[in-house]
Amino acid sequence: MAKKEWDNDELTEADRSHFRERLLAERETILAKLNKHLNEAMVDDDRPADELDQAGRISDQAYLMRLADKEQKLIKQIDRALEKFENGEFGLCEGTGEPISRKRLEVRPWTRYSIEYKEQLEREMGKSRRL
Repeated sequence: MAKKEWDNDELTEADRSHFRERLLAERETILAKLNKHLNEAMVDDDRPADELDQAGRISDQAYLMRLADKEQKLIKQIDRALEKFENGEFGLCEGTGEPISRKRLEVRPWTRYSIEYKEQLEREMGKSRRL
């Protein structure tokens, strides 16, 4: 598979700074959403409710808890990406060690894999599911 021109470029210090700031900002945004969803899920209405109201409230709480779980997982991914700045591994594919394209990092700065490697993993998973 031919490499794109932007795949061959190493990240500059300015790029690293840009992505680090993006990750920190995204982490704060997600953390605020997480806290909001957890607080909303834990609100206890003192009013007596009929069964329909209780079922609706339980459904809402389950939805909010699923959102909070996804947000916690995303925060872990962001924290993992931030740790990579410490050891100089930010922007490198965990599967190949090759640089991840800037374009991909702009979309998902916490990504662990290059597009090519991620596609390879998905093909392998598809094959193993069919067996």
